[in-house]
Amino acid sequence: MKIAALIIAKKESKRLEGKNFRDFCGKPMFEWNLKKCLALFNAVYVSSDFDFILEESKKLGAIPIKRPAELCKSDVPNIDVYQHAYTHMDNPDGIVAVKADSPTTKPEIIRRTKELMERYRYDEIMTTYPIRGYEPKNCVYGSVWALSRERLEHYPDAWNPEPELLIVDDAVDIHTEEDFKKAEAQLLARQK
Repeated sequence: MKIAALIIAKKESKRLEGKNFRDFCGKPMFEWNLKKCLALFNAVYVSSDFDFILEESKKLGAIPIKRPAELCKSDVPNIDVYQHAYTHMDNPDGIVAVKADSPTTKPEIIRRTKELMERYRYDEIMTTYPIRGYEPKNCVYGSVWALSRERLEHYPDAWNPEPELLIVDDAVDIHTEEDFKKAEAQLLARQK
């Protein structure tokens, strides 16, 4: 299977202004997962409405995709963004989408997801919080979300993902200043 990586990083954030390009431990937040993907995939795409993110991504070796304004609203599901981006790709068999606002996602999680898609041909894999006592559907969050081309083209319900496989990811999903500080602390603790 030919699997491409996709980073989504829009300009505005409802709860934490400029988070995707804000300095996170020495570089813009979107660069953390972008660089991980560039080391793992032959083709890495970046979907954004912000020229700075697109230009910097291209300098690093990614393929920029200009996202239209209607796909940058807070009420647009990620599936719609993925479907738009896919129309600008070189027809991969699937994608591994990695959120820019989960910069502490470990490279092993991304690599493992890619390998599982290639080897076992899953239609959908998603990361989940490491929470005990909840049904998996209630704790999926998709710092990494892999989809086959078929699944992406005919997604049943964009607001209710039902992945075939869940992978535990302890990365902090950043939406608030508190989340930002937790993620910084998590990264610094791992670097010790």
